[in-house]
Amino acid sequence: MPALFFPRRYPPLLRVAVLIVLSVFVSVFSEKHPNIESVSLTMAYPVQWISMQEISFWQQANNYLQSRAALASENVRLRAELIRAQPKLLEADILRNENRQLLALLDSIPQPPGKVAVAQVIAQNFSPGSQLLVVNMGARAGIFVGQPVLATGGVAGQVVSVSPMSSEVALLSDLDSSIPVQPADSDTPLLVDGRGDIDSLAVPFQPRNTSLKVGDRLVTSGLGGRYPPGLNVGTISAVIHNGDQPFAQIAVRPAVRLGQLSTVLMLWDRPSPQPVVTP
Repeated sequence: MPALFFPRRYPPLLRVAVLIVLSVFVSVFSEKHPNIESVSLTMAYPVQWISMQEISFWQQANNYLQSRAALASENVRLRAELIRAQPKLLEADILRNENRQLLALLDSIPQPPGKVAVAQVIAQNFSPGSQLLVVNMGARAGIFVGQPVLATGGVAGQVVSVSPMSSEVALLSDLDSSIPVQPADSDTPLLVDGRGDIDSLAVPFQPRNTSLKVGDRLVTSGLGGRYPPGLNVGTISAVIHNGDQPFAQIAVRPAVRLGQLSTVLMLWDRPSPQPVVTP
């Protein structure tokens, strides 16, 4: 390592003596010139200021980098929490929607005419003429062919086939569907048939001078024993009297939104009370 003040060829004692003399000289000079310290401080101030600015700069840079790293880490954490929360939020939305539909369904039928069970629609088939649903209840849950199916508003259809875990429901709009009804304010027996149109049903075989009119509400009559009486089926939306046809053309708007079903009620008719026989 090179010497700071003297080459190594000078003896150590000589170097020490020179440093002692230099120290004595500085001390004597400082006593004779008391302002030398303030002058030194003044001369050193720019160097000190630059040094302090450099230290401050590096401190600020370090704080910035630490803050940026902390924000990046927080961002990653929040993104991970959001990803974990998304399935729960979606599930909560689905549950809220199902609860809302179930409440509307139960409110529309405050006193079911028998035992009911809630079923979820898991598939739909709205091909021309065929209006079918598949629900997640089957023979293991006691579902049977011909069982009435209700939804928000009234009657939706009936079960037409059953498997152990699911069943197929033909809606009122299915071409093969026909249900006995009557006007809500009379006992006139009628039929409501499906037309293959999810939004429209038909009342067949009514004379041109029929008393039925737009706005009449139709309910199940109970004839045939499949549907309990008094359940909403639909409202007459059009009555067309065509002079060339022997029957009036009567359209019925279903009481149930058949194309928007996700939850239905499977109905078991309440058994009729048996008469008490006294000996």
